[in-house]
Amino acid sequence: MLLLLDLDNTLVDRDGAFAAWAQEFVAAHRGTGDDLRWLLETDGHGYTPRAVLADGLLERLELTTSRDELVQILLHGHAGAVRCYEGLLEKLSELRDHGWTLVVVTNGLVAQQTRKMQVSGLEDSVDRVVISEAVGAKKPAPEIFSAALDGFGDGAVPWMVGDRASADIQGGQAAGCRTGWVSHGQDWELDVLPTVQAPSTLEVLELITDH
Repeated sequence: MLLLLDLDNTLVDRDGAFAAWAQEFVAAHRGTGDDLRWLLETDGHGYTPRAVLADGLLERLELTTSRDELVQILLHGHAGAVRCYEGLLEKLSELRDHGWTLVVVTNGLVAQQTRKMQVSGLEDSVDRVVISEAVGAKKPAPEIFSAALDGFGDGAVPWMVGDRASADIQGGQAAGCRTGWVSHGQDWELDVLPTVQAPSTLEVLELITDH
């Protein structure tokens, strides 16, 4: 049984780590509450290009940091602070004990996402990690799912679990996976429903094991 798992905001609280870093960064550069709100809203859960954030911060905070340096800070500054959602490491261990193969499929840079795997304790909790920079394709592109599925041909239909409707769920569906959507309390707005959905990853995994 094969389970593909998104990383950011599925296994680890990426937005919480970014918000904590952003608060410290804005305060250290004498920014305002409005500056912090702008940064968190514009971040787009990590999907807004970092150069866009860098340009905005350079103007709002009147920074002397170079644009390229600030982009790197925005990419990596929060990575060391990410943590798994409560109970997930134990659940992943339980799944592996019951014969599940676990593969993390994540968009991002190799150095950035590998750091998150290390500090969150996930590195030794899964069987494979597939990162978009290494593959040369981002979810929902089929190439990254092909890389994740390569070599796992036991005949069972795999699962894909994630929080992004397009990247994770539609991408997983196109790759032939059953899907579990981590809604974080949001409503599903696309036509084709995921196989299962719940507010938290732990709840989604419970539904999958009961399916």
